[in-house]
Amino acid sequence: LPHELREKIKWFNADMSASFKEAELEKLTSSETWGLHTTMSFGMGMDIPDISLIIQWQVTCKLAALWQHFSHTVRDKCLAGTALLFVEKEYFDDEQAAKAARKAR
Repeated sequence: LPHELREKIKWFNADMSASFKEAELEKLTSSETWGLHTTMSFGMGMDIPDISLIIQWQVTCKLAALWQHFSHTVRDKCLAGTALLFVEKEYFDDEQAAKAARKAR
């Protein structure tokens, strides 16, 4: 992000103080903050019904945990949300097969 917008996306993890978490949650729900870069700790006890976009970089957990992470997208059934998963191509089966074939040659 450009320098003047860098405060719009905040880091959020379990080591943050309770007062910081409360303040950042208020800023997120009021749209003062556009988004949070979080660890799994964000989902613990959070009830925000209108998160419209969740982006997961890499699969760093089991599928059940990933689905739970994605389930935080719009809990209000009147809204629509999007969950995106970004995975490097080397983790796909066809890429792994092609790499094994190149290695075998």
